[in-house]
Amino acid sequence: MPGLANSRRWSVLPANRRAELELSGQLDLPPLVARVLVARGITDVTAACEFLSPSLDRDWLDPVVIPGMVEATDRVERAVRDREVIAIFGDFDVDGMSSTCLLTLALRALGATVEPYIPHRFGEGYGLSREALDRVIEGCHPDLVITVDNGIASAVEVDGLLAQGIDVVVTDHHEPAELVPSGVPVADPKLDPDNPSRDLAGAGVALKLVCELGRRLGQPDLWRRYVDVATLGTLSDMMLLVGENRALVTEGIRCMRQAARPGIAALAATAGQDISQVRSDSLPFSIIPRLNAAGRMGTTDVAFDLLLTEDPAEAAMLAGRLEEINNERREIEASLSEEAMALAEASYDGGRVIVVGGEGWHEGVKGIVASRLVNHFHVPAILFTISDGVARGSGRSIGSVDLFHAVEQCSDVLVRFGGHAGAVGVTCDVANLDAFRVRLGEVLEALPPEQFEVTDEVAAVTTLDELTVSSIDALERLQPFGQGNKRPLLAARGVSMRNRSRVGSDGSHLRFVATDGITSVPAIMFRTPDVESACDYEGAVDLVFEAINETWQGRTKAKAHGKGHPLSRHPCGRGRTDPLRRALLARRRDPLA
Repeated sequence: MPGLANSRRWSVLPANRRAELELSGQLDLPPLVARVLVARGITDVTAACEFLSPSLDRDWLDPVVIPGMVEATDRVERAVRDREVIAIFGDFDVDGMSSTCLLTLALRALGATVEPYIPHRFGEGYGLSREALDRVIEGCHPDLVITVDNGIASAVEVDGLLAQGIDVVVTDHHEPAELVPSGVPVADPKLDPDNPSRDLAGAGVALKLVCELGRRLGQPDLWRRYVDVATLGTLSDMMLLVGENRALVTEGIRCMRQAARPGIAALAATAGQDISQVRSDSLPFSIIPRLNAAGRMGTTDVAFDLLLTEDPAEAAMLAGRLEEINNERREIEASLSEEAMALAEASYDGGRVIVVGGEGWHEGVKGIVASRLVNHFHVPAILFTISDGVARGSGRSIGSVDLFHAVEQCSDVLVRFGGHAGAVGVTCDVANLDAFRVRLGEVLEALPPEQFEVTDEVAAVTTLDELTVSSIDALERLQPFGQGNKRPLLAARGVSMRNRSRVGSDGSHLRFVATDGITSVPAIMFRTPDVESACDYEGAVDLVFEAINETWQGRTKAKAHGKGHPLSRHPCGRGRTDPLRRALLARRRDPLA
């Protein structure tokens, strides 16, 4: 049973014909590219030039604008100069691993004595747990512990380290709440709600520390060696690709394509990804899931060693092991998805949240399964693993719902929580699980329904004759694609679907030719909603799609990858007027369109 009806909306971005013509003429851009730029608010030539040429030299901000960065660098610099033993404490996701990796490599390059630690997902859990810290202290007896991608909510644990005579520096990018450590340097851009670097991932904050430290210690360009690693963390945490993140990922992709880091090159080969053609929007479906699999399955050391190694032979061996781990992850995920979905179907009451849990459910894949529940019920979902009277959950949000803030309002029945608007981690006693479910439902019930809607932006309305190989190639100038700069969705009005057929092993995909009577473009829509009706439909449609160039047997041609529901019917047919139609009509009334 779905949650909120009509939870997906199309929003057609406004057009400005005069601005499109100016950008197209002055920058020699195909009209389609200019139209997308203008729709996304880039309306003057200077801004367009900057967007089309991301530059770390221009866009990377001074690290000291981050609150606490000066104090954090002061303490780390002293540790390097005095040859103190430094422990770097990270996290088991890709952002945490990449943060730990780049800071370890950089500090070693500066001559420091460094030991990296990533907590074990099973038995130690996220953050500065007592179990993980005991292992750190026993392993290297550090003078200083530096946290990366965690620590902002670890006031109690930091006090415990200080009591043992161990100094701490916290670097993080998560939202601060009530447990921000005191008495130690804490560098987190989100300590200031208006900080210009607040969109950085944990790896970006760690890279800022390297940047400032290298500047002080005579290696001002040291940080540039690690932009490829920081790019993995930035993309895996789905940070906005604007400003410095856009410049960072652009440079990181360029470095990856040179195959300079053996681990990344080996992992790309295992994933069937041509490293010389890697893109920001292909990494989340190739390299990043395999790195994440290690953390999910409790074998983070395999992925971390892969990132650290400089030996191609070792990299190939570790990449093969990681592939085996990822295959195991897929099997466990499929099994848990089936069990959790059945439980949710049986217990869901039509409210604003799904909260389910089970004894012994695998810790490592519950976030992925929570996302599947969100996609099915169209409401936020939190999936709990229950063990020894404690429930540990991973949650995912939907639309513009700030799940972190919602969970924060239930903090009195929780042991701990953390995360951000789109994803949270929650720990509570099993005895409080029902109370948490009720309280969270009440908090979310107070939100307006539109916050639960997923709105996809149509960047430009086009005609089929504009979909040429050269114009689609030119859209790649808008790279890197990701959060805040997604691959543009296009719309074509009043087209017919000819030669329709269901394809795929289960017939869930719809293949057809989109035509306006003059121009025809081959198209496919994967996992088509109501595919049988779509295949039978004879009327005109408004088609939303991504435009790609497909090469087969040496021949390249334009192709449309349909999105959403194909029955956004054109008024010339007998279908309904839906949100896409209303958005298109509103755009036509715009005098600048």
